[in-house]
Amino acid sequence: MTLASVITERLEERARYPLLTDIFPSVYRALGADIPRTALDDQLAFDHPTSICVVLIDGMGHRLIGETVGHTPFLRSIRGDIIEARTVVPSTTAAAITSLATGASPGQTRMVGWSVKDHDDLTVLLSFDGSSQPPELWQPHITLFERGNLEWGIESVRVLTEKFAHSGLTRAALRGAVHVSAETWDKRITAALDQMRAGIPVVYLYWSELDHVGHGHGWTSSQWTEELERVDAGLARLARECPADCAIVVTADHGMVDTSAQYRIDIADHPCLTEGLDMIAGEGRSVHIHCEANRYDLLDTWESFIGERGTIVRRGDLAEVLGGRAGADLVGDGLLLMHDNWVCVDSRVQSEGMVNLIGVHGSISEDEMAIPIIRIA
Repeated sequence: MTLASVITERLEERARYPLLTDIFPSVYRALGADIPRTALDDQLAFDHPTSICVVLIDGMGHRLIGETVGHTPFLRSIRGDIIEARTVVPSTTAAAITSLATGASPGQTRMVGWSVKDHDDLTVLLSFDGSSQPPELWQPHITLFERGNLEWGIESVRVLTEKFAHSGLTRAALRGAVHVSAETWDKRITAALDQMRAGIPVVYLYWSELDHVGHGHGWTSSQWTEELERVDAGLARLARECPADCAIVVTADHGMVDTSAQYRIDIADHPCLTEGLDMIAGEGRSVHIHCEANRYDLLDTWESFIGERGTIVRRGDLAEVLGGRAGADLVGDGLLLMHDNWVCVDSRVQSEGMVNLIGVHGSISEDEMAIPIIRIA
């Protein structure tokens, strides 16, 4: 079976851009690690820095910041230096952050969505609450932070909120880096600068609020723009106060699209979609379809009902799309990737908040997949 043309086109397009997974290999190579070159090495052009800070702004998609550049004087001033890159499939936080920190695809790391079927239940891959395996076993790939410690003698720290210090995602994706707690955006910037001045070679700084505001209000809202303005001011400070022998790279894990009730398919309202269905997992833009035993014909029903609103990738093609068999085996019988502004939810089991998200991501549109990579110092 061949992939639908829209999926093939997106995968071929993705291959023409630098990738999220190229960033930390370039960072570690610049610091002396014996690791293969990527095309990103030449674009970032590190000149033997003593410390490199990688800043990840959750949800800051490339197209989104292009549309709002009038509100961001710092990003506007370096607009010509912004590298357009691509994130992973699915374009969601748990998958992308783990791929950033390991250099491996979601199909290899088994971090294939917001939630996954775990025996008869769902496991959310941000928290791992109730998971059948601890995060360290669920996600088996060594992180680049761990390799830095074990193979290259390169120390690292992660600057996050205290509540993420021992979270499931931190244990799955960021193990090997020493945790440094800081709560506000400004305090995290101060902490990152302090770590660079102290000579820590690799500093990872994460900020989630832009994505959080986007989920609640949409990226086209005034609230999202105001938060982006705060991010922009902080990035300007980072660049201004960066020690002369250090470097800073800014990126994102994904972008976002805005949706509304008119673009929402609630399978609870359509018995043809639930007869023979075990459960759905993933998220509204990237839906894992798990059929009951011997009900693979249900995918035909779903395809007919969804029509041009989405594309279903069937089991045999999942490894190609996700980049590995281990993760593909968790997705079930089909992966529904939504088009345009559509989402697919199940109000019978999902919370009202999740069903009614305004800003969403996880699929393969340019708005979700395109991310910036920017060396700001």
